[in-house]
Amino acid sequence: MTDLLVDVGNTRLKWRLQQQGVVLCSGAILVCDLNLAQLQASLPESASVMYWASVGGDVQGLCVEAWAHDKNIPCHQITTQDRWQDLTNGYQQTQQLGVDRWLGMVAARQYTRSAVCVVDCGSAITFDYVSAEGCHEGSYIIPGARLMSQALTRDTAQINVTHQAVDDLQPGTSTSQAVLAGCYQMAHHGVCGLVREAQGRGYEILLCGGDGLAIANELGVTYVEELVLDGMAQLAGLQKH
Repeated sequence: MTDLLVDVGNTRLKWRLQQQGVVLCSGAILVCDLNLAQLQASLPESASVMYWASVGGDVQGLCVEAWAHDKNIPCHQITTQDRWQDLTNGYQQTQQLGVDRWLGMVAARQYTRSAVCVVDCGSAITFDYVSAEGCHEGSYIIPGARLMSQALTRDTAQINVTHQAVDDLQPGTSTSQAVLAGCYQMAHHGVCGLVREAQGRGYEILLCGGDGLAIANELGVTYVEELVLDGMAQLAGLQKH
């Protein structure tokens, strides 16, 4: 039996196909123009069952469900819970906690039983603090570098930014370079500062997300590329080897 796990984020749809806990293949799709044809070209049709979660809009979720229905694959949506095993949701309104963050914490409890800070460096940067007893103690949510630059472009006259990859974070010699480098520096140093603060308070650190690897390497902390999918597998009663 093969299990397909699908995580629909704000920027990318990440998927993984596994069989009896062994990962067979995985991939990602941009969600900006997600459609049924993209899913048919990218997702493996050999899945026996699909589990999916989404922080995106209803359109993306309906598209994923439509693909599964078209392939006659049973599908199950994963949503945020009040608690799972000894992990307790700390939000007053359970569903306001993004399911990707909930799944990240679920996975983190399998990696360590110590107090842990889960840092997801994606479109938004999120910090979720979990005590050694499994109590979610609260969160920080910070705009990622791209969101910062988009806000600056939208709300400031005569700034036009082309969103390309930033390799050199030195001060820019054009407005576009200055905005991009400045926003990436702000996000980078903000994450590093909060990580060091959390370490000083005794938290183990787990990083994930597309921009997290460089920071994890710089700070010498653990990076788990598919932490959210690992949490989904846990909630679905699956294993990963």
